[in-house]
Amino acid sequence: MAIFGDTQACPQAVRTAQNTDVLAHEATFAAGDEETAERIFHSTIFDAAKLALQANMQQLYLTHISARYTEEEQCLMLEQQAQTIFPASKVVGDFDVFDI
Repeated sequence: MAIFGDTQACPQAVRTAQNTDVLAHEATFAAGDEETAERIFHSTIFDAAKLALQANMQQLYLTHISARYTEEEQCLMLEQQAQTIFPASKVVGDFDVFDI
């Protein structure tokens, strides 16, 4: 398992996470908010999904979603954005529990 929090996309991340089964990654912003994410050193949904794909992951758990996305349909939209790149993506909340 690899865990990335409060970080921007970087080439070292792929090497670090290569071929681990599960990635938990901060994905504070939706696709399209790249400038904001870069300015405050966070990732977008697409950043996390691309890393999972490039590192040959099996499952991606998206965490640390911005408070601006509070509605269930907004979180579903974020999850669907990630799934366009990495189908095994899931938006999760604090204290969610999963068997891995």
